[in-house]
Order: sequence, then C-alpha cells, then structure tokens
Amino acid sequence: MYYVIAAFLGTALVFMTWRAIRLWRHPEVIDDFSTAFAFLPFGEDVRRGEVRSVLLTVITMWSAAVLFVGGLTLTEAEISTAGAYVAAGAVLVILLCLLCELSVILFNRPKFVVPPHMRADLGVLAARRARRRR
Repeated sequence: MYYVIAAFLGTALVFMTWRAIRLWRHPEVIDDFSTAFAFLPFGEDVRRGEVRSVLLTVITMWSAAVLFVGGLTLTEAEISTAGAYVAAGAVLVILLCLLCELSVILFNRPKFVVPPHMRADLGVLAARRARRRR
C-alpha cells in the first residue's frame, strides 16, 4: 500500500514541479493556473496571488513529502539526531514557505520567488486599494 501512496505522491510532485517551471517560462499558462485555482472563494486577486506563489507551493509539497516518507519508513527507535534535524528543517521550510506565500499573495513580495512576468502585478491589498480609489 505504501508503494501506491509513494508512487502517487512522487507523480504529483513531479507534475507540479513541471507545471511551476512552465509557469516561469511561459506567461501564456497563467490562465490555466487561474482556472485550476477557481475553487478558492476569495476572488480573482487571491487566485492570481496563488498563481504567483506556485513555486513556494511546490517547495512546501517537497518538504511535506520528506516528512511523509520519513514518517512511513522510520520507526521511533530508528530516528537519529540527523533524522530529527531533517524533520525539523522540513517543518521550518514549510512554515517559511507558508509565510512567504502569504506575503506574495498580499504584497507580491519578495520578488525573487515570483515568476518574472508577474513581478509587476499588484498584491491583493494594493489591488483592492487601487479599486477603492477609482
């Protein structure tokens, strides 16, 4: 059963990584991503912010996979100090990515994690402020 879960997880990770690379290289796939995030109930600005932060989502998924695989393969007795550091590092990466993702959605910062063709976009807060002024 674990092999099926691992195969599904690995396929999903590779697919999302490929999609994130395509987003960085091809601006025309933005609409495809926006459609994929149509389930978000917060409006078009948040959907576009989520598209901008897809790299961070992929990094979070890879870190979660490290925790998942470690949890499946290691017993409590087998976890060494190094394993504990790897797990703590993965949790830290997940938390930092989530904070950074929130920053990208709200403020479109930091720019180095945003696809180059989306760096000029306004964050959710600035976009809503600009609409109120009109």
